[in-house]
Amino acid sequence: MKSRSVICLLIAEVTAMSLWFVSAAILPDMMQTVELSPFRSAALSSGVQAGFVVGALLIAILGLADRFDPRIVFAVSAVCASIANAGLLLFEPGSNLAIAARVVTGALLAGVYPVGMKIIVGWGIKDRGFLVGALTSALALGSASPHLLALLGGAQWQFTVIAASAAAVFAGCICAGISLGPHHVKAAKFDPGVVRTAWTNKRIRLAYAGYLAHMFEMWAMWAWIGVAATVSYAMTLPASEAQAACNQVCLHK
Repeated sequence: MKSRSVICLLIAEVTAMSLWFVSAAILPDMMQTVELSPFRSAALSSGVQAGFVVGALLIAILGLADRFDPRIVFAVSAVCASIANAGLLLFEPGSNLAIAARVVTGALLAGVYPVGMKIIVGWGIKDRGFLVGALTSALALGSASPHLLALLGGAQWQFTVIAASAAAVFAGCICAGISLGPHHVKAAKFDPGVVRTAWTNKRIRLAYAGYLAHMFEMWAMWAWIGVAATVSYAMTLPASEAQAACNQVCLHK
């Protein structure tokens, strides 16, 4: 039962998190069909992160993963996120509604990654480090998958949106094969006063600093490395050659 549940959870994590970098992956092709301002381009790529922060805070404050079955929270969040992501097909690229759709997608993904972490730690104590590492790897693989989908879809950026949304629905369905482990526990009631510990406890403060640096490397840098590489190459190469060189760099990464 443990192996089945862990494998199902890892697959669900990979497929659901394919929604994360959708806008960053399709942005170059989208800009070939519509003119986007630098602000709207940035908002499309950063909206998920902003929404995730809001969603994570709400889930923590309301204790949704403790008040309800975390598997249901995961499944509902993944399916609803897929619907929000599909809004990119309906709304004008770069419009307020398109940006809002990405923010909502990020907020709903807060019910996927942290809740998945809560589920997987319930399956072990001695091997908990391995389990957490496996889930984090699934998260990284899933969040990188939109770039592969964009490569397969070519200039048709709609393909990436549809494929990622379908994958997230699949993730919700897989949750039916997940069981809660013997070490699964419910968290204590949210206490705002505990937030002070993040600043007063040196060890926790350092852990937060390391995590924030990791988040910058994993999300901010990889979301914009394609744009940064293109601009850098364009300083010495024609625009078409600069884009081709950038694609080679991103593929090797």
